[in-house]
Amino acid sequence: MPTLPAFIDPGQLERVAKFLGIGGPPKTQPTVRIGVLGASQVATYAMLWPARRVPGAEVVAVAARDGARAQEYAKQHGIARSYGSYEALLADPEVDAVYVGLPNGLHGAWAAAALAAGKHVLCEKPFTANQQEAIEVQALARRKRLVCREAFHYREHPLMHHLVQLLGGGGGSSSGQGGGSSSIGANGGGAAGAGGPLGRLRSLEAQVLIPKWVFGGANIRFQETLAGGAAMDAGCYCLHAIRTLAAAAGAVGLPWVESAQAELASPTSQVVDGAMRGTLRWRGGGGGGGSGSGAQQEDVTARFAASLQWEGLLPRSTIDLEGDRGRMHVSNFIMPVFGHVVRLSTTTATTTTATATSNNSTGGGGTTTGTAPAATSTTSTTLRVYGTGESTYWHQLSRFVADVRAVDEAVDSGDEGALLAAARLLAADEMDCVANMGLLDDVYRAAGLRPRLPSAQAVALAQQQQQAAAAASKAAAQAAGGAAGQAEAGTSL
Repeated sequence: MPTLPAFIDPGQLERVAKFLGIGGPPKTQPTVRIGVLGASQVATYAMLWPARRVPGAEVVAVAARDGARAQEYAKQHGIARSYGSYEALLADPEVDAVYVGLPNGLHGAWAAAALAAGKHVLCEKPFTANQQEAIEVQALARRKRLVCREAFHYREHPLMHHLVQLLGGGGGSSSGQGGGSSSIGANGGGAAGAGGPLGRLRSLEAQVLIPKWVFGGANIRFQETLAGGAAMDAGCYCLHAIRTLAAAAGAVGLPWVESAQAELASPTSQVVDGAMRGTLRWRGGGGGGGSGSGAQQEDVTARFAASLQWEGLLPRSTIDLEGDRGRMHVSNFIMPVFGHVVRLSTTTATTTTATATSNNSTGGGGTTTGTAPAATSTTSTTLRVYGTGESTYWHQLSRFVADVRAVDEAVDSGDEGALLAAARLLAADEMDCVANMGLLDDVYRAAGLRPRLPSAQAVALAQQQQQAAAAASKAAAQAAGGAAGQAEAGTSL
């Protein structure tokens, strides 16, 4: 019998079936009723399929700019109501929460509109066009006491929870049961990771590389007015994963962007990146593992590479970490349900105690105890963490539903303890979104590009630039005409 590839096992077919939303359990009433903004392919696998298997979630409405498109999508997927405008869906009183699956530049505006309409929000990444917009949207969520979360689905999977625990940061269970209201923090902490197998963290590297055949040159991901760019679509994963695992291993606070280099998406583009790479750094941020924890520690360096125009055949998402006691490699961290591998290599130093008896010059004897030179041993471990086999999107939606219920119950009851817990939950989402968007802004600045703009601002700026260019062209033509007239007059004399 032929040997299957290392990342495939007999449970793979079952995991794929669950990813497709096959065989979901009965709904638990009352459900969290979800409306989808954008009749897109992303919405299908990120919301519709997992909702079939999450008992407490139900997609009840979809909206698109094209009413016929929304109606067709609703019929295809068995959605009760369809709307030809986003505003109409937000006005639906039977929608509790909204999934924003629109182009990047529209995320912030429609997340804010949904919050203003009293809906909880699960917004696709990147959360907004830039950090300032993220701050404004999250401030509204805080005032309205509504969940507003960036859809980094990978972080909810048992794989990521297991890695965080393994690195010594806690923050979740690797059981894969899902449905809880806790998530992994990515904003740094104290000297976490003291018991981590890698010891004191030294460096990290994350790659998210999408082959060029996946997206054509006219794809919305390359449009300036829609906040396009490789850093926005792929680099946001790199930055978030680096922050999450670095915090678990003991890096304190947030890193700064040391450098970044962009490859523009096309020869005609002056703004949109087709690929981006960069370096982040924490000052003395590697906690845990070493002796003398009060001593100044070495800087921690992180590198990332993101591309939407990679020359490879298949998408690649990897994370590598190195500490003073070991290394870890994680493959396919974004979509682990389709197969992944964690390779951990650790080195342990051992010493041997030696005792010797000697006679000194006065005739007395003595005993001397010392240590022999250290010996090292290396241990290699391969891990695969699937939990119950559910997808990252299932885990994400399960937690979102649980948190929406918890916040609503706290607000309805007025219980002081429940309200405090809800406030902490909302604050964690706020800090996470704002921090990641801030790093994205800094990456663009370091690469010599301006941070992205919300679509409304980007369109207005483009129009201003076009008008300015037209005015300059007209002025140049008039000046050239005037000069020609003067020359002709001079000749006639």
